[in-house]
Amino acid sequence: MAKSKVAYGVKPGNEFKHSVLSAYRYQVEKQEKARGNYERAFNRATMTTTYLRPDNVRGGEKRDLYDKVNDLQPLKERLRAEIIESARVRMEIYELTKTVKSTKLSLFLHLIYIEGIDYKEAKARMRDRCKMADLHNEALEAVDISGVTG
Repeated sequence: MAKSKVAYGVKPGNEFKHSVLSAYRYQVEKQEKARGNYERAFNRATMTTTYLRPDNVRGGEKRDLYDKVNDLQPLKERLRAEIIESARVRMEIYELTKTVKSTKLSLFLHLIYIEGIDYKEAKARMRDRCKMADLHNEALEAVDISGVTG
């Protein structure tokens, strides 16, 4: 599982729950990496089309426009798969945050693990005066991950 920047202050008994809930942020990072790979390849293919003229299309040993365009398809499929996986993981994490009975704790988990914000911003949004690390541990303890295997 992914390491999250919100791990600070997580009690040892809550580390597994934290790593399970951090899966969405990790998946989003993978999705962004796939998107970046696709966009770089797309830009290279687009740049190639500006340099090639119909009378100057190469084949053989040199890579031509068609090779660059063909390189896009597997990258596009990978990006699509990562987006689908991100949506699936997000729903799983959302369902886990719904197992928390307290609205306040559930909201906190949603802000931290789904929205990906830090303690300072979560505190501002929630207008809460308690210590965020304590609230985080209380929320993690309230999560039911009995159906999740590690």
